[in-house]
Amino acid sequence: MIPTSEALKDLKVLYVEDEDIARLSIATFLKRQVGEIMTAENGNVGLQNYIEHRPAVVITDLEMPVMNGLEMIRRIRELDNDIPIIITTAYDDEAHACPQANRVILKPIRFMDLVQAIEECVAAKEG
Repeated sequence: MIPTSEALKDLKVLYVEDEDIARLSIATFLKRQVGEIMTAENGNVGLQNYIEHRPAVVITDLEMPVMNGLEMIRRIRELDNDIPIIITTAYDDEAHACPQANRVILKPIRFMDLVQAIEECVAAKEG
């Protein structure tokens, strides 16, 4: 079991992933790590959740239907240039690079890598 970090216990996180099993698995894990977890199945729903709930961190896949992760990130950055954004992707190539993201985590996602990325992003924003 991964211990809950004090830095994360009051955090509101948005997780955007089109694959149901991955979204459920990561969301279930994050519920034990952060104060509040919201999920979305595509970038359009993710953007709406961001606007309505203003999470502290956004975690998103890139390849999704309706609106992909890159477009969602671009639109979020128009509203808030400081929010930490973590990309989760199976692709480790230049075509899937996103300079607007704070961190990239390659799939399959290891829970400790995700927690560490969230902690580092929050610390960098606060520090």
